Formats: sequence, structure tokens, C-alpha cells
Amino acid sequence: MTKEEIFNKPQQDTTEYEVVKKPKRKLTEKQLANLAKGRERMKIKREEAKKKKEKKEVIQGEKEHIKIKTENLKKKRKTMKEIAEKKEKSILEKLQQKEKKQGKKQQSLENLFHRLKVDCLSQAKSVREYTEIKESLDGVTGEILMDDVKLKEYVSQTMKPFLQTVEEEEEE
Repeated sequence: MTKEEIFNKPQQDTTEYEVVKKPKRKLTEKQLANLAKGRERMKIKREEAKKKKEKKEVIQGEKEHIKIKTENLKKKRKTMKEIAEKKEKSILEKLQQKEKKQGKKQQSLENLFHRLKVDCLSQAKSVREYTEIKESLDGVTGEILMDDVKLKEYVSQTMKPFLQTVEEEEEE
């Protein structure tokens, strides 16, 4: 065998065959009627499936709408809650500042009262007078100091006898 013979392939038969078409099968009238009936049923089923699918889409859309609505409502409640908390904090801070100021005011009033008490006690001329003034001044509380009306009442009730004795001494 030569080289050329190895690469030469035998040629195939290239004759064309004719395809013979069979005629379609003829259906009877009953078969055609049943076929039309089946097609009609399938058409109805497809329409029903389409309507069902559209209905599902509408329901799904409504569910999504409700879900979005509830999420928005939750966000709104959350922001309202945050606003309320901020207001509460600011009110608390204001009250704390007010109490601080009142505490400072009370402290300054107590300091002033203490200085006046020391001045009054230093002007006492006898031990009896000193003890009487001290007892009457010890009855003054922080609550009385904060309320001007209560302070005036207390002073008029407890300090009146001492003021009269001072006036009598001055006249002499």
C-alpha cells in the first residue's frame, strides 16, 4: 500500500432517495367533533387559569400594599415614640435644672438665714434671751424659708415677743 492509498477513502453512494409522503389520516365526524370539544374545554381552562393568575396577582398586590402600610405605620409609631422620648428627656432636664436652681436658691437662703441667726444670737444680752432666740430660730425649716408667706407668719408668731422687748429696751 502506498501512502496515497491509505488516505483515499472509498466514495460513498451519493444517490438521493425520494421521500414518499403518506397522506394524512382522515378523521371521522365523531372524532372531529370530540377534537373540537376538547379544544373548547382547553380554551376554557386556559381562560380560567389566566383569571386565577390575575386574581392571585391582585391579592398579592393588596398584600404588599398592606405590608407597606403596616411598615409605614410602624415607622411612624417609632418616630412618634422617639419624639416623645426626646420631649420627656428635655422636660426631665428642665426639671432637673429648675431643681438645681431651687437647691441653689434654698442653699443661699439657708446661708443667709444662718448668718442672720448668728447676728441675732450675737446681739443677745443674756443667756435666757439667747436660748429663747435660739429655740425660736431653730424651728425654721427649709420649707418655711422657701415660702415667703409661711416665713412671715412664722416670724410674726415667734419673733414678735423678741421684737417687743427690743423696742422697749430702745425706749428706755
